[in-house]
Amino acid sequence: MVAILVVITCLVAPSLAAQQQGVLDSAQEYYRDTTRTWLAPISAIARRLFVTLAAIEISISGMVWAVRRDSLDEMAAKFLFKFIILSFVLLLITGAGFWLRPLVNSLAVAGSVAGVVPVPAGPSEVVDLGIRVAFANLDLSNLPVAFSSFATLAFFVISRLTVLVAFIAVAALLVMAWVESYVALAGGVLFLGFGGFRATAQYAENYLNYLVYLGVRLFVFYLLLSVGTTIIATYIPPNLRVTTPQEMAQVVAIAVIFAVLVLRIPSNMAGRVASGGNFGIAQALRGL
Repeated sequence: MVAILVVITCLVAPSLAAQQQGVLDSAQEYYRDTTRTWLAPISAIARRLFVTLAAIEISISGMVWAVRRDSLDEMAAKFLFKFIILSFVLLLITGAGFWLRPLVNSLAVAGSVAGVVPVPAGPSEVVDLGIRVAFANLDLSNLPVAFSSFATLAFFVISRLTVLVAFIAVAALLVMAWVESYVALAGGVLFLGFGGFRATAQYAENYLNYLVYLGVRLFVFYLLLSVGTTIIATYIPPNLRVTTPQEMAQVVAIAVIFAVLVLRIPSNMAGRVASGGNFGIAQALRGL
């Protein structure tokens, strides 16, 4: 069984990975291109919803102004401010593909260019990095043929698989973060339509806060990816040959810690940053 594991892990897995190079990037691009086709029909629905709710908002505001017996100057000023706020929300709906994407993409770009070592551009490069660390740096040529060496060999094989799984998990998290942002940017535009009425405007604000959350998460993700790439380039260079179980254990520790950090820190930090956000749309509509 150990011999079979060695053959599968050392020979078959690297060749299959090489054949599948770029598949994750292609899958991510397919999700991006598919979700972008949602934007036009969902924006049309959001505009109709917004116009309906904005008409209700203006009607209620007119009745409130009439009951309070506000002067014409006050009514005109309040109507002007309300019109500006509603026009801003409508601008976000009609130009969602232009105005909303920078909330996410600009933060992701900022995180990717902040590191010293070039960051993997996509999930396929993350998996390729894991393959290099798991397979290219392992040297078993001088391993003695003895019963005790089989345990060492099994440990090396399991360590290889652990390192590879850790990097695949990081790549999967990267794909998930981007796909979530694609779905939010295209499908979530519908919630901006609720920004036309004071009672439902909070849904639109929550959606904008969610976009900030996604952008901050990608920003921190790429920062951690830069740190992990720097550590790997420093402590596990391509010319390093891992020949002892102690060295292999350190490689496994670096890979697992890297995956755990990427799993925990971006979501926690993004939640802290975006949780208290308030764009003031609902408050402004209620105050006028």
